[in-house]
Amino acid sequence: MGLIIMDNQNLIQYILDIEWDMFSRVQSASPASCQNSPDTFRKIRASIYDAWTKEMLESYLNDLKIAQERGRNLLTEKYARMDNLIPPLKSHPLMDHIVEIETTWQEEIRNKYPAIYYHTCRSTDPSGDGSNFSVYLRSELETYSDQTIQLYYKNVKTAADKGENLALLMLRRMVTEGGYRDLDHAETYLSR
Repeated sequence: MGLIIMDNQNLIQYILDIEWDMFSRVQSASPASCQNSPDTFRKIRASIYDAWTKEMLESYLNDLKIAQERGRNLLTEKYARMDNLIPPLKSHPLMDHIVEIETTWQEEIRNKYPAIYYHTCRSTDPSGDGSNFSVYLRSELETYSDQTIQLYYKNVKTAADKGENLALLMLRRMVTEGGYRDLDHAETYLSR
């Protein structure tokens, strides 16, 4: 049987299909608002994956497939971690660096686009209920394989070294998918 080669968009769609199947079965103490809206879920998650390299997408897709084979639901595990219902799934030295870079990016968004941040982003302020950005990100990272974490770190570190904010790129895609011209248009509209 031949190897099927997929481009990034096909990889993303495959990932989203598996993730939605897992996500729709999550029973969390604090259900996500998009749990009843597959289109919203797909738009939000696709905006994240658009900033990923093909190698990252392939590695994460492999993580998802292995989880399925083993009867694991990675999104249930992520939300259980967010709600502090289970012990940490793993520890990896790069996770702290990833969270630090991404939190800096979230702060930049909060300072530059406060209305968008308020309406669309998880707060970086301590919350104690799993809604905090760093808790969310760390809980997700704990479900990734070591390879995916290493590729994730390489991607965010490379961007940070170039002065790029991948979270801002993801947000730009999300607001244009939501019908706004650009981030400034969304900020003006949401500030009313």
